[in-house]
Amino acid sequence: MPYLRREQLAGMGIHYMYYSLDYFLQSQAELGFKTIEMWCGLPHFILDDYGYQDTQELKKKVESYGLHIGVFTPECAMYSYLICAHDPLAQKHSMGYYTNGIKAAGEVGAKIMLTNCCGGDWKEDPERTFDRAVQVLRKLAPVAEDNGVTLAVETVRPEESRVVITLPELKRLLDAVDHPNVKAALDVTAMGVAGETMQEWFETLGSDIRHMHFPDGRPYGHLIWGDGLHPLEDYLQLLNDYHYEGYLGQEITDGRYFDDPKEADRKNIAAFEPYFK
Repeated sequence: MPYLRREQLAGMGIHYMYYSLDYFLQSQAELGFKTIEMWCGLPHFILDDYGYQDTQELKKKVESYGLHIGVFTPECAMYSYLICAHDPLAQKHSMGYYTNGIKAAGEVGAKIMLTNCCGGDWKEDPERTFDRAVQVLRKLAPVAEDNGVTLAVETVRPEESRVVITLPELKRLLDAVDHPNVKAALDVTAMGVAGETMQEWFETLGSDIRHMHFPDGRPYGHLIWGDGLHPLEDYLQLLNDYHYEGYLGQEITDGRYFDDPKEADRKNIAAFEPYFK
């Protein structure tokens, strides 16, 4: 049977957006999580292009619940700050936002900050959008290096972007940026929607996969495990086979879980219990 270290499973607060940060943290601790992927959306953490709230206060609070921030994830799909923003003013503000995100990540001790290539005018030539993503990531990479952070870039669904929605595109992006602090994140939902397999990802990117968003799906939907069709045991076996030691962020975004996120997490972590080492 495949195994998983409990510390690798990273609870995420996006489906707690209508609840306080304290309620999210208390729920994670009570349910047996040890690590969180810190979703930086309101009301949990204030981050914008002008600044961010006290990171030492955040770190102290998280640790008071016996938890650790493994990954820092600025909101990078729903809000105004997007890597591929095409408007010059939006580009300026986005650069400030992600720069601040990297600095905050370093201050709380997170070694990984997740992002993607959302944004861009969908009537624009996709090559221009892609080139802009390369240029932005090249500018952010030295900031990440200075703060001890690796940017993990995920693919997304075609409803979210016109670029970097497949494994070959992500490989091309990483080769173009060519920086040790810009690596890959595997989102199993985007992977499934693209008709790709986890084995293909590992064969293509190997140890450059530094983080995963690891929810269940059909393949659409970021669901709790058991509500989708993904083969959990098979996936975990592949993680063992390819010696993946990174985090598995539980990015649960389906609205059905927003009313009682703690109960959703209770069911979700129960699916992993047989595999914890």
